[in-house]
Amino acid sequence: MKNVLISGASMAGLSAAYWFAHLGHRVTVVERGDGLRLGGAPIDVRGRALGTAQRMGILQQIDDEKVVIAAPAPVYDGSGTRVASLDLRWFANETDQDIEISRDRLNRILLAAVPDGVDFRYRASIASIADRGGGAEVSFTDGREGRYDLVIGADGLHSNVRRLVFGPEKDYVRHFGHYVALVDLPDDREWQRGILNVPGLAVGVRDAGDGPQGMMIVASPEIDYDYRDVTAQRRLIDRFLSRVDAWEVPALRGAFVDPAARGFYFDSVSQTHMPAWIRGRAAVIGDAGHCAALLSGMGTTLAMVSAELLATTWTEFGGDAEAASATYHERLRPYVEQCQAFAHEGAPIMVPATQQAVDERNARFRAYEAGILMPTTV
Repeated sequence: MKNVLISGASMAGLSAAYWFAHLGHRVTVVERGDGLRLGGAPIDVRGRALGTAQRMGILQQIDDEKVVIAAPAPVYDGSGTRVASLDLRWFANETDQDIEISRDRLNRILLAAVPDGVDFRYRASIASIADRGGGAEVSFTDGREGRYDLVIGADGLHSNVRRLVFGPEKDYVRHFGHYVALVDLPDDREWQRGILNVPGLAVGVRDAGDGPQGMMIVASPEIDYDYRDVTAQRRLIDRFLSRVDAWEVPALRGAFVDPAARGFYFDSVSQTHMPAWIRGRAAVIGDAGHCAALLSGMGTTLAMVSAELLATTWTEFGGDAEAASATYHERLRPYVEQCQAFAHEGAPIMVPATQQAVDERNARFRAYEAGILMPTTV
């Protein structure tokens, strides 16, 4: 039995906790929040992750709690005029069996699947990691210390483990040219479902599975701001949305700037590119190691697949990370590259850059709706 430390309690971290514990290791999970992070866009369990979920015994439950898309979403222009429809039932699917589910529901399912005995420590994070050869010596922000055979960074795009072990974020995270914002919308009024597009900006309202949610994706060069400063983020969103004064956009602006709003999220649409995901007794998975960007629709799938693959490969090599490294990278790298490539196809569909591109995309949507063209997946 080996001692494994996982930083982060979201899809990648919870999946890793399941697999390492399932394979007989002693697992500790640290999470800087006081519980599972709530909110976020509906996510997809697709392709290879369906097999991972099946082997975890949770595929049927995920399917039972999936988000059901009842009908195509109206598409509006900058004046609020309906110009097309977007059928999210085919957009970005890898297989016909792909499942969309809310982030909260999937996190809850994954947490329930984690075997008893896994030690969860909330409101704590890793302060330092020192590889001493025989083990990784770790100190925590709550004053604790520990020694582990493997430390896993499953702590997202702005990974603390990646920074401590591999180097600064700027060396690995590449801005993909967009920013995304999400917010849970109050249910004390009826929201008009759909998506509004002007060049370089998409604003949407949809049912995220547990209530209405607002979304914004905007094309923008990289902005120098503190990603922990929520007030600055709200100002940025308000500035981006000031371009449009139609449809639900004014109400969405109000929701995004409301400090009491739940489910608020803002960040760069970025990809993580690393030459290796294992160094010494540390590894990074999920967005920390190979973020595919929101526009790929593959982030959750990669998180679940990489967690299973790391656990099984590391165990196969007797807990020797260096020995497992070559095989792990050989098995995972082609899939990461495939998933990251999807983002290049998703961006022109969701956020066309010019008015001509918006018009051409809307024409394709109308052709799909009329049955003239068959939908394609990214």
